[in-house]
Amino acid sequence: MKTLTLLALLVAAAALSAPLSVLGSANEDTFKELKLTRFVEPVFPESVRLDGVAEGSVTLAVSRNPAGVPVDVLVLRATHPKLALAAEEAVRLWRFAPAEVAEPAPRLIQLGFRLQGVVLFPAGKNLEDEMSNRMVDKSSRVLLSVPRLQTLTQVPKALAQPMPRYPAVLADRGLTGTASVSFYVDEAGRVRLPEVVEATTREFADAAMAAVAQWRYEPPRSGGRAVVARDNWEFKFQATN
Repeated sequence: MKTLTLLALLVAAAALSAPLSVLGSANEDTFKELKLTRFVEPVFPESVRLDGVAEGSVTLAVSRNPAGVPVDVLVLRATHPKLALAAEEAVRLWRFAPAEVAEPAPRLIQLGFRLQGVVLFPAGKNLEDEMSNRMVDKSSRVLLSVPRLQTLTQVPKALAQPMPRYPAVLADRGLTGTASVSFYVDEAGRVRLPEVVEATTREFADAAMAAVAQWRYEPPRSGGRAVVARDNWEFKFQATN
C-alpha cells in the first residue's frame, strides 16, 4: 500500500473556505489522496478552549454522491462533543472529485484538533505509527475500533427489519444469488452509511440496500452510554422469495 503523506493544515482563521489552489502546493498529496476539491477547516470552538481543552480528535465516516457532495456524515469517535459538531459541520461543506461509481464506499476521515490548526489524516493512516511526533493529541493515537452489534454487552433489538424482496425484473430468469451489506447503527438506532460489500447482480444489491435502509434498532449502548456500532448481513435470493 502506498504510504500516505501526513501534513499539518495551518490555515489562517479568515481562510476557512478556499479552493485547493489557494491552500498551496504543500498540501497537494493529502488532498489528492482524499480527492478533495474544496476544503473547509473546522473551527476550534471557543467554548471548548474556555473549558481548558487545547486539543482533541474526531473520526468520521462520509458518504458522497456521484457529484462528490457529502450525503451522510457520521461521527464515529470524538474526544469532545463540540469538536464533533464542528468537524461534522465543516465536512458537510467539503467537496470531493466526482465518483467513478454510483455508490462510493464511505470514506474514513480523521481530524486532529489543535488551537494552531487542524491536522487532516486520509483514510488508512496508521495513527499509532505516524502520530507520535506530530502535532496531535495523545488520545488520537488509539486506533479507531467501532464495536460490532453482537459484541455489545446487551445486543440491541431490531425494531424494524424488513427483508429484501426478490427483484421483479429477474423473476422470469429465476436467478439465485447473494448480496452482502455492511452498515453502521448510530446512537439513536438508525442505520447509517449502508454499503454493498459484494453482490451477485446489481438488482440483488439494490434490493438489499433498499431493505437495510429501513431498518431500525434500539440505541446501541456500551458501558451505559450510547455508541455507534457496525454490522454486516448477507442476503440470499431465490426466485421463490
